[in-house]
Amino acid sequence: MQAPLLVVYDAENPRCRRCIDAIRKRDSEGLIVSFPFQNPELVKIAPELAGRPLHLEIHGLDTRTRQVWAGRRLLPQIWRRLPNWNWVIFLTWIPGITRLISVLPAWQPF
Repeated sequence: MQAPLLVVYDAENPRCRRCIDAIRKRDSEGLIVSFPFQNPELVKIAPELAGRPLHLEIHGLDTRTRQVWAGRRLLPQIWRRLPNWNWVIFLTWIPGITRLISVLPAWQPF
């Protein structure tokens, strides 16, 4: 079973909020916990994220291993935890696909 993933996002950014809302709708198993980086409690919950450029890109922290991912490298971790989205992970094997996804502002990966 997957450990919960703490996803840290910019609560002031409309695109980030839309992505988080989409993730919440699909997270029926409660494996993704979203948390705005503006919340001062973040450092207590996830000290591994201290000093990282949280304002520049979305970050994720595996709550079991404490491993951190950022930006497009976080997508497979999110997809693994969403029911019926495991099949999308194969896309990350295609060279350049996650870079392409990250630069398409209108396309929402959720």
